Amino acid sequence: MKLKDKIAVVSGATGGMGALAARRFCENGATVIGVDLDAEPGEKLEAELCGDGHDFTFVRVDVTRRESIVGLADHVRESHGRLDVLYNNAGVVLGKHLLDTTEEDWDRVHDVVSKGTFLMMRELVPLMSEGGSVVNIASAGGLAGMDGMAAYCSAKASVVLLTKTAAIDLAPRIRVNAICPGAIDTQMPRNFVATMPDDMAKAVWDALANGHLTGRFGRPEEVVSVGLFLASDASSFMTGAAVVVDGGWTAK
Repeated sequence: MKLKDKIAVVSGATGGMGALAARRFCENGATVIGVDLDAEPGEKLEAELCGDGHDFTFVRVDVTRRESIVGLADHVRESHGRLDVLYNNAGVVLGKHLLDTTEEDWDRVHDVVSKGTFLMMRELVPLMSEGGSVVNIASAGGLAGMDGMAAYCSAKASVVLLTKTAAIDLAPRIRVNAICPGAIDTQMPRNFVATMPDDMAKAVWDALANGHLTGRFGRPEEVVSVGLFLASDASSFMTGAAVVVDGGWTAK
């Protein structure tokens, strides 16, 4: 029960890694508020987790809009009085050559990934007391460039440096760490390649898998287990870290 009696917010809670994080946090004793943009899958997740006896609430939130996050902060304050863990998992992926990336593309990716992470910390960290933990999901793509991923890589890189700067600003009361996953087998990368012609999709999928020294995609639980560690007091001497969980992608 690594998170026993802790109050946690998990963003991007209806995605593959977000839903698993919400479940694992609940299983480890936390009261979890899961947030995402789409209400229907969020309500379904709430029914599933509550049906399993967990303390989980879904709140519809647009992480790109400050007023939406302020409403979330009000909910957490009124319902629980405090926050112990903030797990910033919301994200979006875009694969486009730099010269094909539109201003709208750029803004969409950076609004969710970079601005969203900033706003969630800005509005929710004031609810945290000493010992609070923020975990930001960045990417191996935030540490090394990737073909056709200019908007995505730059947004994730901003999360890495935002994490380090926030760790300095919030020390010593609040710890802030990031996770930099490689390619993880969730619906997001599957949707990404599904937009391509079949022969291209297979080539891209195989290239993503083989880009890891392990020769395979990561599994969601391999990232979430690190997130659980960083959220818990077991990592109490860690802050400002960008923990790489990428099957050796960035080792090359």
